[in-house]
Formats: sequence, structure tokens, C-alpha cells
Amino acid sequence: MESLFFMVVSFVMANPAELDRPLFVYYKPHFQTHAECHQYANENHRAIYIKAIQKMGKDHVPESIYCITGDQVKQMHNYTYQSEEKLDI
Repeated sequence: MESLFFMVVSFVMANPAELDRPLFVYYKPHFQTHAECHQYANENHRAIYIKAIQKMGKDHVPESIYCITGDQVKQMHNYTYQSEEKLDI
């Protein structure tokens, strides 16, 4: 099974005591290899950060861009979903 790679922008945590770091996932473009994703991120990092800030708000300061697999994106979403569910109990 082929795995696609996606870019994720992490942001500086406003409160270091918090456990969850703000993240923005780019679903498009996606890449066939980690190397393609990494090259695109290196060549376009300013535009990637600007779009992430526009979506997340100016209060968020971008920190890093990561290239991760689709399975890792799903794991992040599942972790967030389960965490929120636990808080509601």
C-alpha cells in the first residue's frame, strides 16, 4: 500500500504548561515521497507559513514544517478526538 506524505506546520506554544501544540495540516499538495515533500517545504516555506498563519490567526507563531505520512495524520486526529472526548466525560 502506498503512503502519501503531507505537510504539517507546528506553532510555538503560548503556554508551555499545555500539552497540545497547535498544528495545521496541508492536505494539498500531498507527495509520493518524503524527499518530494521535504524539497517542496524547503523551497516554499515562507508561503507555507503565511497560509498557515492566515488560517490559524496572527496569534500563532509558526515553528516548524514536518512531512508526515497519512497514517500519522490519522493518528494525530484520533489522539485529538479521543482527548476531547475524555474531557467531556
